[in-house]
Amino acid sequence: MPNFKILIEYDGLNYSGWQSQINAVSVQGQIEKAIHAFSGEKTIIYGAGRTDAGVHALAQCANFKINNKTDLYQILHGINFHLSKENIKIINVEKVSDDFHARHNAHHKTYLYKILNRPVPSAIDFRHSLHINKKINLDLMQKGAQVLIGTHDFSSFRASGCQAKTPIKTVDKIHITTNGNTINLEFEAKSFLYQQIRIMVGCLIDIGLEKQKFEWINELFKKKDRKLAGQTALPKGLFLKKVSY
Repeated sequence: MPNFKILIEYDGLNYSGWQSQINAVSVQGQIEKAIHAFSGEKTIIYGAGRTDAGVHALAQCANFKINNKTDLYQILHGINFHLSKENIKIINVEKVSDDFHARHNAHHKTYLYKILNRPVPSAIDFRHSLHINKKINLDLMQKGAQVLIGTHDFSSFRASGCQAKTPIKTVDKIHITTNGNTINLEFEAKSFLYQQIRIMVGCLIDIGLEKQKFEWINELFKKKDRKLAGQTALPKGLFLKKVSY
């Protein structure tokens, strides 16, 4: 049975997250319905990452198998036709080897978090960025980010309900840039704990607002207590930007 890899762009604000859930509207569930409507086949799609409710994607990756449609043009436009009322778009389709799995074969994931740092919120981007009206000290935020890079016990950055077997994770890169009043934080790792990125963002905001010193991060590593870390940043500023294979 042919195996297809798709790249997906979505606004996650109106969805319960990526993963299919009973009595909830998910991104995965809506795409599976669209594939069924297009092909007549019921299938499961496997995503590279399980984004939370309200989190967006610029290039989520997934794979699925169907029998009776192998023309890539038909697959791309057929699925999108049945997603026309959704804030979800398939932006690319390609045929891959039978053993390709979007999650198991992923080497790294890159997430982007957007902060609008100005006195007044945006009338345009309010759905896709976190508004902070007080001036953020970028130098301090950069110093805090450097402490987070590397292999650590991220217990203090792990939300309750996390099912990961270990809190030990390796953050390969954190890249902070600005575009006008927007602060862009990019996080790259093989995998992350449940809500780890949003908790790290919350801590970096506290450091940038000079509520905490950047050395505080080391204390959080030692204490291994989620209650001591910063707030979990809102999901609306977070995007799954890239999955590397």
